[in-house]
Amino acid sequence: MSTLMDFDSSSIIESLSLVWTEVYMFALAAILYVVFSSGIAGRRFQAKNLKDGARGMKPAQECNNSRALHIPEQNKDMFQIVSRALRQGKMEEAINQFAELHANGGAPLQMTSRFLTTLAKSDHTIEASGNAFNLIGKLESQALEMAVAENVKRNDFDACRRLRQVAEVLSIVKSSRTFEMLAKHTSESSALASLVDEMQNSGVVFSKSIVHAVLTACAVTGDSELASELVARAELPRGDSDLCTALIKVYANCELWDMACCIYEEVMLPASLKLDPILTEVLLKAATKADRTDLASALAESLLGDSAKQAKIIRSYGKDGNFRGAIGIFNQIKQSQTPLNSLMYNSILEASVQCGDMKAALHYFSMAKQDGQADVVSYNTVMKGHLADGKMNAALQLLKEMSDSNMPASLVTYHGILNARVQMGDARGAWALVEQMKASGLVPNAVTCSILLKAMTTRGHAADVSRVVQLMDSMNTAVDEVLFASMAEACIRTGRLDLLSERTRMSGAGLGLSAPTYGSMIKAYGQAHDIDQVWALWAEMDSRGVRPTSITLGCMVEALVMNRCADQAWHLAQKLWNDDTQKSLLNTVIYSTILKGFAMAKRPDRLMALYEEMREREIACNTITYNTMLNAFAQCGAMHRVPQLLEDMKTATPPVEPDIVTYSTMVKGFCASGDLDKGLQLLKEMEQDGKFAPDEVMYNSLLDGCARQHRLEDALKLLDNMRDSGVTPSNYTLSIMVKLLGRARRLNQAFTMVKGLCEEHNFRANIQVYTCLIQACFHNRHPTKALALHDQLVEEGCIPDQKTYVALVRGCLQAGVVDKAACVVRCAFHCGGHGMHQADGPAPGLDASCLQEVISKLGSGSEAQLLQADVAAAQRSPKDTGSRRVPSRGKQGSPFRGKQGSAESLPWRMGKSNGGSSDRFSALRGAK
Repeated sequence: MSTLMDFDSSSIIESLSLVWTEVYMFALAAILYVVFSSGIAGRRFQAKNLKDGARGMKPAQECNNSRALHIPEQNKDMFQIVSRALRQGKMEEAINQFAELHANGGAPLQMTSRFLTTLAKSDHTIEASGNAFNLIGKLESQALEMAVAENVKRNDFDACRRLRQVAEVLSIVKSSRTFEMLAKHTSESSALASLVDEMQNSGVVFSKSIVHAVLTACAVTGDSELASELVARAELPRGDSDLCTALIKVYANCELWDMACCIYEEVMLPASLKLDPILTEVLLKAATKADRTDLASALAESLLGDSAKQAKIIRSYGKDGNFRGAIGIFNQIKQSQTPLNSLMYNSILEASVQCGDMKAALHYFSMAKQDGQADVVSYNTVMKGHLADGKMNAALQLLKEMSDSNMPASLVTYHGILNARVQMGDARGAWALVEQMKASGLVPNAVTCSILLKAMTTRGHAADVSRVVQLMDSMNTAVDEVLFASMAEACIRTGRLDLLSERTRMSGAGLGLSAPTYGSMIKAYGQAHDIDQVWALWAEMDSRGVRPTSITLGCMVEALVMNRCADQAWHLAQKLWNDDTQKSLLNTVIYSTILKGFAMAKRPDRLMALYEEMREREIACNTITYNTMLNAFAQCGAMHRVPQLLEDMKTATPPVEPDIVTYSTMVKGFCASGDLDKGLQLLKEMEQDGKFAPDEVMYNSLLDGCARQHRLEDALKLLDNMRDSGVTPSNYTLSIMVKLLGRARRLNQAFTMVKGLCEEHNFRANIQVYTCLIQACFHNRHPTKALALHDQLVEEGCIPDQKTYVALVRGCLQAGVVDKAACVVRCAFHCGGHGMHQADGPAPGLDASCLQEVISKLGSGSEAQLLQADVAAAQRSPKDTGSRRVPSRGKQGSPFRGKQGSAESLPWRMGKSNGGSSDRFSALRGAK
């Protein structure tokens, strides 16, 4: 430190005592040490001039390696085999094959570079490879440098990060150029510090370019300490402008404003280093933030006479929210007696609006008008502020003021107000403004139409789409693809596909529409079930040479599948597979969508054929793929295929883990096919495994299976399991249980369960549950209770539907009470004279067959004829008669009401049940 002590350090410390802390003093001392000394290397970053060829650090371009940089034709096939193995996750195979090729001298640098890149981009980490030792220390540093440079060129910095990891595992020596590229594009502080340590340990010379690269990264990571230490200890030229600039940017990005200012004052000024405009802006911001008004004034004075730079800095302050700094620059210009022009006024107006200070904006606006410097931009800026505050009237007043002052408003002026009206949902006001704009001699352009189309897409004003299209026709410029895409989206959202078809025919040929635009239109026509237009768009895209993307192809396949054209989708996939330029578009999602189509069509044969094609072509299957197939097997009753599919999931590379949907689908399939025991066993194994918790869907599938086989005790156990697992039952659960209890002659228990579960879980029984209860009453030969239950549910505000009345009618007929059935018919059609409680709303009625059954039972007498006439009259003139609480005839009463009308007076009792690590798929082995 003797060299540093030769300077008058006491005067420097005294000048910085007001703005520095002890932490900053160390950093400044270190910087001064470098700048004013001849450059002494630090212990940590000591530079070493390595001998030529030592440790492979010589630059790749200087290396006279005998290995060729190009890949010989005879080795390309082998490299493709290696790359394919890596993509398929066969890392061991890929490494072994490449090691053998490399050992035989058949892997030139370019091939090694591509191998490293492919290895870095693989989904599998090289650390997991047991054969990686075959390559340790054997790969060239030049190949690594080439790989890093290529990925930097592609802006694939994640691949660079992973290349560094690969190099560490394989002990590949990094060249100086490699270190520099990795440092410059490192975005994590810990990774950057680790890389700098590695450079020091490797004996890398910390040249200006490497230090500048590290400083660039420090600005991103916010590591000011590493930046200070590196600059202080590296061997660099004295008073380097680039170095000081980089360091100032580091401190500015870290918001160490004092440090940035001190570097300028203590290093750059004494060395008479010039400032570029960008650095001047940075320092001005730093001086303002640090309350260094003297420095800010000096920097601002350096800009006097350059109004463009001054205006840029004022606007920059406005964007940063530093309104005080913007005012400071403006006042300094004003005090310098420099005439204020429109550019200065507009800059301070913009800063005022951006900082939300409309009071200041109106003040400066008034000054501009007094000086005769207010122009269209000034009015537009203030108008923008009023609109941001929601003051539409104030904005319109400015528009009127412009007209009265003979100042022509621009399209920008109208567009600001138009956009505000659209956002407010004021379509009428928006169109009125368009007419006013046209009357003033302005022709609508693409921006005008885009703003109006935004209203169509967000609020669905279908009637206005045609008006916007007419406005597009009146433009002076041609419709570009962006505007056409907006128009297409508006047509799609509003259902105006006819208009879209017309515009596509008229304008599409000259637009050069992109693949995403075609994809959106294909998707829309698919949803509209216009399969002919879907194929027409695909053919048009092909004829115009537009290459589809995977997303475009996905839209096409989805459109075909949703229209029951899975075979066409498969044929398209096969056609693309045979085209080497487009086979890469096919992926797991595309094939899974086609699988979904065959599943919907219940065609397990085609499903399996497509699945085998996926395996043959090495298209990876994910959990969604397998769940789609399992669902198809469940729907088609082909559960015997499940065990092999599960085995394929286990043996896949990597293995595909089942999720809760997998389990639920299999349970549903087993229950639907009548193999309830396998479903219950799968539930048991799932609970033992503990990885997934059964949900309501799974429990309901099992309960439905119990209902199919009349296994009440198992259903009651499942219901207890639901309660213990914290799974909330639903109305669907209740419906299943009521059916089961009704068939088991446990009517009271069914009523008790409905009441108990609804109260316990705080929900109301819906009409489906009540309909099941009504059917249970008839099963237990209690027609009176069923009719009373109808009146009770109406009284509770539940609306009976047609199924409810069909259940009541057929139950009464089976019970032999035909007259009651006739009353139910009258109630269902709102005929009157039925003596039952009638719900609000339109009459649900009955289906023709059910009505005919009642007429037949009544015979050919007058009562049947009268009922027919009343129903016909009700159907001719339907009306909402409102809720009519008509007392029930006879002594029937609601099953929910005792002597005092209380629910508790009924003898509801919850019935009690009298019934009571292996492979997670072991329950299914017997299905093979």
